[in-house]
Amino acid sequence: MRKSFLVASVATLALGTAGIAYAQDTTPSIEATGSGSPSKAGTKAKPKAVNFKLDVKNNALAKTTAKSIKITFPKTIKVSTKGLDQCTVDDNALILDRNLCKKSFAGKGKASANLNPFSTTPSPLSFDVQPIVGKNDLLFLLSGSADAVLHGKIKGQTMTIVITPELQQPVPNVYSALNELSATINKKKGKNALISSVGCKGKKHTIGVEVAYAGNPNPPAAASAKDSFDIKCS
Repeated sequence: MRKSFLVASVATLALGTAGIAYAQDTTPSIEATGSGSPSKAGTKAKPKAVNFKLDVKNNALAKTTAKSIKITFPKTIKVSTKGLDQCTVDDNALILDRNLCKKSFAGKGKASANLNPFSTTPSPLSFDVQPIVGKNDLLFLLSGSADAVLHGKIKGQTMTIVITPELQQPVPNVYSALNELSATINKKKGKNALISSVGCKGKKHTIGVEVAYAGNPNPPAAASAKDSFDIKCS
């Protein structure tokens, strides 16, 4: 099975940090921003496709290892893969050849992290992110410092992106810390759309974002951090 391929320096860093425990005394926090267009909302009978932009910045001083990112949409926003071209190949095949699911591409994005954040000289990691429509989930294909597929499980009004253990802790005692994830997400086929507006309440859609953390190696001061932002609508 093909696993995530991390930068060559990981092995060296592992030798220098194995067996060392670090205190973590900075409370984690995030800053979530985004937008959606068009601002004119659709209705339940006539949903309107939304071009959704998301940016999540993690408090780098907290040196936290993210294990999931949960996005909560209001009832005026519908998220569904129904009627769209869905990628059904396994993760390994997708990493080897992304074009197997080219018809399911749903935008683009970037991500960054620090490898071994407790070091005085952490190693920066950067990724290109390709959102891809799956079956009841949105896949995020990462390439760059690592090759991996993250699954954003869609359930009702939420989408939860799970960070793989290989990205959380590439090798024993060497952790990563998320810095930022940004993406533009959109997909439409006929009358079906990945993200669509079905109403507007109070002239805004409020989007909630929660990042949950893993210990690295000690639990952070809080298990998760939350933020939200509004998208104007009419």
